[in-house]
Amino acid sequence: MKKLIFGFVFMFILNTIFASYKVYVIHGYGGTTMMMNKIENSLKSAHYTTENFAYKSLTIDLDSIGKILFNSIKKSKVDTVSFVTHSMGGLVVRSMLQYANTDIYFPVIHRIVMIAPPNGGAEIADFFTKKQGIKKLLGPNVELMQTDSNSYAHKLPIPKSCELGTIIGIRGKSVGYNPFIKTDNDGLLTPKSATLGIEKDIVYLHEEHNILTQKDIVCKLVIYFLKNGFFNSKK
Repeated sequence: MKKLIFGFVFMFILNTIFASYKVYVIHGYGGTTMMMNKIENSLKSAHYTTENFAYKSLTIDLDSIGKILFNSIKKSKVDTVSFVTHSMGGLVVRSMLQYANTDIYFPVIHRIVMIAPPNGGAEIADFFTKKQGIKKLLGPNVELMQTDSNSYAHKLPIPKSCELGTIIGIRGKSVGYNPFIKTDNDGLLTPKSATLGIEKDIVYLHEEHNILTQKDIVCKLVIYFLKNGFFNSKK
């Protein structure tokens, strides 16, 4: 019996030592990997193994992008993954969960930090989908990010098996950065549209949507959450 227990302990220690862990950083709609370079470099400086995931947000639909991400992670053969997403990148991860949730061999998802995610859709998407002339130019994903309760964003899986932290941009006033969106907003979406209701922690920053990924405070908050499972708002 002692030998059996020792064997289990030994294997646990062995698997812990040699376990492989990667953090995927994922840009948003209309963005590129360059938008996530600052965050990725901060993660590398903190000794994380990273991958800056690239995808064509203007031409490939979210379902397909989610599957591409799923296959990319499977090929990497890591044991554990975390994600840092900006904007639509959060929906990319949730789309990927459609495939990951039914695969018992998929890596363990440890933590996710979503920066300004349109989890409940984005009010700016509602505005643009009404413009038929522009709608075709914006590709397949803008329509999927509407705030309507029947929209694609609302139907995607919710990451319940891991710890989720969300960073949300606000102006802190009754009128946000975009005056055409009712209530406070980061220029593209409201704080209410960013949340899922299962967050381990949420932090609000007085910054615009596309500026968030370039802020030192965001990089510090991301690393703190990945390490601890909650934000240190004093960072």
